[in-house]
Amino acid sequence: MSSVYGYSPDNHFTCPAEALAGLLGKKWVPSIIEELYAHELRFGELQRHLGSTPKMVKQQLALLEENGIVENQRMTYNNTIESTYYLTEKGKSLFFIVKQMKDWGNSHLQCSN
Repeated sequence: MSSVYGYSPDNHFTCPAEALAGLLGKKWVPSIIEELYAHELRFGELQRHLGSTPKMVKQQLALLEENGIVENQRMTYNNTIESTYYLTEKGKSLFFIVKQMKDWGNSHLQCSN
């Protein structure tokens, strides 16, 4: 059985809301979804937009790709491979959940920026 939202079968969730919270609770995942909803980005562009380390962005993109939320389109130009990341339809539908969570947090929680 493949993992669900990056968790092994040993740590499976019985509640879909718990599984989603586990995914969205991972560092940078909501921000990646927001950035890619706005526009397709190459890896370096996404990393600069987020201000995160390349390792962290790579790990989270791999998790999102594994779960069908993000896809990576690879094109070759003059012997150079360019990768562009974008949200799948599944990922686009998740954006609205991220936005609602952010709006709720802004209204009801005190967060430091």
